[in-house]
Amino acid sequence: LMKTAELDPRQNYLVGFHPHGVLAAGAFLNFCTEASGFSKIFPGITPHLMMLSLWFRIPFFRDYLMSGGLVPSDKESASYVLQKPEGGNLLAIIVGGAQEALDARPGSFTLLLKNRKGFVRLAIQNG
Repeated sequence: LMKTAELDPRQNYLVGFHPHGVLAAGAFLNFCTEASGFSKIFPGITPHLMMLSLWFRIPFFRDYLMSGGLVPSDKESASYVLQKPEGGNLLAIIVGGAQEALDARPGSFTLLLKNRKGFVRLAIQNG
């Protein structure tokens, strides 16, 4: 991760991540672990990464996912994180989603954006 600006910990943020890749390992390492030093780069900000809602239906695995800061990739979960009044939350969305993972090829960076603009609406609605 590279710091590009100071983030006010009283606000909530929505971040788009690309590319998805086969397992979204880059997003997981940057937002769900301290591999990149997220807490030092963005003090006072708690990262949350959206993940396919299907995985949250598995008992105990759901709790494991949530302990790592993952949230289901649905509008309600995203709004919940972005509307927390105390602020200090960053919601990372892998823009191309699972469909983009199917296009993962060495040396290729395909961004699936067509018909995937709901995250922009979500950002506007939540300030």
